[in-house]
Amino acid sequence: MTDLPSPPNLADMDPAKDSAELAQGRVWLLALLWALPALVAVPTVAALLQGHTEGAVQQLLYLVATGILMWNVWRGSVWSWRITVALAMLTGMLVFMAGLFAGRTLVQGLLVSLGGLGFLAIGLLLVAAGPVRSFLETRWAARTAALRGGRR
Repeated sequence: MTDLPSPPNLADMDPAKDSAELAQGRVWLLALLWALPALVAVPTVAALLQGHTEGAVQQLLYLVATGILMWNVWRGSVWSWRITVALAMLTGMLVFMAGLFAGRTLVQGLLVSLGGLGFLAIGLLLVAAGPVRSFLETRWAARTAALRGGRR
C-alpha cells in the first residue's frame, strides 16, 4: 500500500498566501452561490418569456428556497452545504439526462444538457476547489466557535 500524503500543517503555511487563497475562495464561493439560483431561474424566465404563466408561483417558491439555502451556506452551515452539494449533483444528473432524452430539438436538448452540466460543475466546485474549500472551512470554524461561545 502506498502512504497518502499528510495534510499541510496550518501553522507552517504562509499567512500572505492564506489570505490570498481565502480572498480568491470568497470570490469563487460568491460566484457559485449566485450561479446556482440563476440556473434554477432560467426555466421559469424562459417560460415567462414564452407567455406560459402556469407553475410560476411554484418556481418562485423554489427560487426563494434556493436563496435561503445559499444564504445558509454563506453563513457557514455545514448541513446547508451538504444539502446544496447533494441537490446540485442530483439535479445535474437528472437535468442532463432530461436533455438527452426529452429535448424536442437537438439544440433544445443540448441546452438542457448544458444546464445539467452547470449544476454538476457547481456541485463539484463546492467540494473540490481548493480556495472555495479553504474559505468554507474558515466559515465553518467561525460558526462553530460562535455557536459554542453562545452556549456558555
